[in-house]
Amino acid sequence: MTTLAPEAASYLHDLDRALVGPRRVKAGLIREADDHLTDASEAYADAGYDSDDAVARALDDFGPVDEIAAAFQTTLAVAASRRTACILLGALALQPFLWDGGLDLTEGHQTAAASDPAFTVLNASIEVLGGLVMAGAVLAILGTGIGNRWLRAGRRIARVTAFFTLATCVLLPSMAVSMMVISGTSDLLVAWLLLSAGLLAPLLLAARSARICLRAC
Repeated sequence: MTTLAPEAASYLHDLDRALVGPRRVKAGLIREADDHLTDASEAYADAGYDSDDAVARALDDFGPVDEIAAAFQTTLAVAASRRTACILLGALALQPFLWDGGLDLTEGHQTAAASDPAFTVLNASIEVLGGLVMAGAVLAILGTGIGNRWLRAGRRIARVTAFFTLATCVLLPSMAVSMMVISGTSDLLVAWLLLSAGLLAPLLLAARSARICLRAC
């Protein structure tokens, strides 16, 4: 940040504390406020005002912390929801490799399908759910980017993305673990390790990002 008068530095400190969201985006917003206050203070100083009065007038023009924080917070909420959707999409992109033709965590699926109809239902359901979640994540990314410029969904799309992600982080692992157990995979330890690394860990990151997103809303 630029070196400013104590009043301006205190204003920026209060603004920083009032904001919740991705650190990089928040830092960019604080820099934007810093630059604006610096330019406005210098403009008033060039117009003949003393330094204290110039800063005071710049702060008055910029607006109270609570009003500016409310406007900036919407930007942070949208950024947090976009980040959450990207993490969720990345987590889902790994799943075909885990289940079909790659590591195949349900290697005994043919036997399981023949002996337990629940596996067949879970297998079909998880494919449908996975497809819907990937489509939802893509829509959230588009909605928080180009779409947000048109629809101005702001915090609403952030809340929807966060709850959608949290629901996915509960449903998908539950179904995946059930499938793996029912299938009778021969090496459960390896399968659990692969499942944890390929599904549970990425979804934990998505859930954490969703919680930050809700706080930002």
